[in-house]
Amino acid sequence: MKINVFGNNISALVCAGCLAGTGNQVTLVGHRNNERSEPGLTKLLDTQEDAERLTISKTFDIEAEYQIISFDPEQCEEGKRIAKILSKGNNPKRCIIIRSNFTMGSVKEIERLSQIPCVINPDFASDGRAIQDFMRPDRIIIGSRNDETLKQFKRLFAPFNRNRNVMIEMSPESAELTKYATNAMLATRISLMNELALAAESLGADIEEVRQGIGSDNRIGASYLYAGIGFGGTHFAKDLCRIHKIINPSDSKEGLLEAVIRINEQQKEALFRKVWRHFDCHIENKIITLWGISYKPNSNSIEGAPSLALIKAFLNQGATVQVFDPMLDANFMIWMRENLSLEQQKRLILSGEMYDATHNADALCVVTEWQPFLSPDLDKLKQNMNTLLILDGRNLYDKQWIQENQFTYYGIGR
Repeated sequence: MKINVFGNNISALVCAGCLAGTGNQVTLVGHRNNERSEPGLTKLLDTQEDAERLTISKTFDIEAEYQIISFDPEQCEEGKRIAKILSKGNNPKRCIIIRSNFTMGSVKEIERLSQIPCVINPDFASDGRAIQDFMRPDRIIIGSRNDETLKQFKRLFAPFNRNRNVMIEMSPESAELTKYATNAMLATRISLMNELALAAESLGADIEEVRQGIGSDNRIGASYLYAGIGFGGTHFAKDLCRIHKIINPSDSKEGLLEAVIRINEQQKEALFRKVWRHFDCHIENKIITLWGISYKPNSNSIEGAPSLALIKAFLNQGATVQVFDPMLDANFMIWMRENLSLEQQKRLILSGEMYDATHNADALCVVTEWQPFLSPDLDKLKQNMNTLLILDGRNLYDKQWIQENQFTYYGIGR
């Protein structure tokens, strides 16, 4: 089948590569951008290009059976522009699949402009495992009222629906809201756990033990119950704001999502507050090490990352900050130039190795749960650090083990 995939983001690249991998002729209307930040994506795209099943081009066949729009949420106008171009085609068997998380109601406008039936298929893949989530999804949401278009979609995605039927049909409006609601629910669980972590600290409880107790209830489950220093990334924050705008004019006046957003922003500086108290409000000239900049492991995305709030807080109080992240790239350099003064940039030191970043450190803040951070060499840290102080922003470590090795340990809710 002939397919056009419109977009340059990870979602578009993964979609194009995986559909080409099932034998389709796919044109990615865009360019390969930043694919190295997603594990396995470069190899997937190289393989499909070498097999001549995937073409990267600015031109496309408007008569292709499948036109997949996978732009970023803020590129809705670009989606409408493509719809106008597609309206000039004549193939009656065409359909548009919209994987972009556009503002509610935008799909109707795209369908009107293109005069082509649309299917809404939200992308639920997580950064760092996008290929796996595409090829072995736990659900495939299909929003359409056109029976023939539904059949077309099911044909295309049949290779990813073999083990058990994971396709869920619904109205386009419900499909749009499902994407927003999913992220709102997950974000709410995270913020609730962070609120409970504060209670645990004041009561002398351990939030990790509480998490296990809560997660064992099959009505709740264990996913997204980890206390930490807040969530980041592009999807949660933006979707929370969008769904809040949808809910706000309705009869609901309780402001639950406002609280979720507020709790998350406050939580991003949790480690700063612990360091501040530990040093009796005097951290000027202290050297603070951050392990992890990206908002989650296996990703180079820093948008909304808690690390950025921490860096600014420490620098604003006169500290020097040494950072290490396995996938630190130009995105962080741009953020530095746009958000820090020249004097602050001089006090922000980028390290190419995780233990180099700990030399002369007065505190080590573990911000992102990258795999190399899971089993630190405490002897090496003792040799490097001025003050044996570890702040575990993701509750990765056995508290007793850290303390037995003469370190002061602070976790979240422990």
